[in-house]
Amino acid sequence: MTQLACPFCGPRELREFAFHKTVPAADGQGEFARIYLRGADPQLSVEHWQHVGGCRAWLLVHRNPSSGATLAVELLAGGAP
Repeated sequence: MTQLACPFCGPRELREFAFHKTVPAADGQGEFARIYLRGADPQLSVEHWQHVGGCRAWLLVHRNPSSGATLAVELLAGGAP
């Protein structure tokens, strides 16, 4: 089973987490491009997740969408339980 490492609870099964959204890339193209022209990078996706089955913290997850590998998990600013 796939796991995410919560900064507070440690490694947990993915079913404890809820995906919220993919964070658009900051490419300097302006507000229109940020909203309407989101390009999908097959090597890096930055996403907001919440540990709903645990401490309820909001997380910023960096992962490779092609392989499904989690590259980094960090606490989202203001996301403390």
